[in-house]
Amino acid sequence: MTAIRIAALIAALAATASLAPAAPQPGQGKNVLQCDGAFARDSSHAKLVQTFGKSSVAFTDIDGAEGDKVKASVVYPDEPRRRVEILWHDEKTRSRPSTIRVGFKSQWRTVRGLRIGSELAEVERINGRPFKLLGFDWDLGGRVSDWQGGTFAMVPGGCDFRLAFNPWADAPDAARDKVSGDKEFPSTDPNMRASKPTVSEIIIIYPQ
Repeated sequence: MTAIRIAALIAALAATASLAPAAPQPGQGKNVLQCDGAFARDSSHAKLVQTFGKSSVAFTDIDGAEGDKVKASVVYPDEPRRRVEILWHDEKTRSRPSTIRVGFKSQWRTVRGLRIGSELAEVERINGRPFKLLGFDWDLGGRVSDWQGGTFAMVPGGCDFRLAFNPWADAPDAARDKVSGDKEFPSTDPNMRASKPTVSEIIIIYPQ
């Protein structure tokens, strides 16, 4: 093969490669839940409408603590895979979010690629160290209580980033019982490991 033909072949391959889409990275693209844009600390119901469209945002009752109903703005209220619930510090003006959350069946991810269904070990790996979470089977059951100085303790945007976990449905009762209730447990606890918890909720909290 002549030098001219080799050069032409290399140029053609380079042109083809430039047309190929880059491989998506975790957390890139749509459905990324982060502390900016429509979900920034200065957001409002009006900004949600501007971002997602009037027909995609409702102000309605959602489930609160201990079975109570609370008012919230809900993005995609009728689509479980895209639904996002936003509670407000100022409910009258529907501004300054206090809590933003997505749960079961959601396709939203974090900026580091975590999702509903992520396993405990994966969260530890991305956090860079073990963390603490509350015991199962009560209102705040399974929620991360302390990232122990890991990656998720320093999320940009002025928010407090949290995850909640549910134990595996077939987890041994003996193990699950030992990591239930209003107490903190390290993610390395053998009974926590044996319960095989996965992420069940992604939560953004903005202090007052």
